[in-house]
Amino acid sequence: MSDTTTEGYVVSAAEVEGMVRNLCAYALGELDPLQRYLDLTHQQVLFEGMVDAIRQARGRALADVLVSGMSPADVVSKTNLTNPLQVTKLIKAAGEAERVKAAGKPPADKAKPAKANGRLAAMLPPVAAAAERRVLTPAERVALGLPPEGPIPRPRSAVTRKKPTA
Repeated sequence: MSDTTTEGYVVSAAEVEGMVRNLCAYALGELDPLQRYLDLTHQQVLFEGMVDAIRQARGRALADVLVSGMSPADVVSKTNLTNPLQVTKLIKAAGEAERVKAAGKPPADKAKPAKANGRLAAMLPPVAAAAERRVLTPAERVALGLPPEGPIPRPRSAVTRKKPTA
């Protein structure tokens, strides 16, 4: 593989063959060899685009890890990456370098949070700041069965429903 950020990850020939069979079944089953070639070429270009999209998603995941407070050296030790430069390469490919850089310096206007009881703080889930919350894309909303835009429809409770007038 030409991508050094995936060194150490291995897939078998059978896994690759199985994925090709599953993902390219209609093209592989095409009887006309010219059409089969054209379909498979289209799918190859599509999958190369998917590789780029997956690389960007990996970079966004690493950016999230760094923004959450882990050091680049810790990221290297917990992933199969060999040096912090690879971490930076993936984050830049995802377009997340500025966000990671901004997260490295806390805003000056942010007050320090009150120190909580250690045991209690460990039991509570972390609360995402408004800047850390992610908004679903229209495609993600549709995949979840929601309308692409607007408020999320919620059922009205029996208490708040208006009674029909007779």
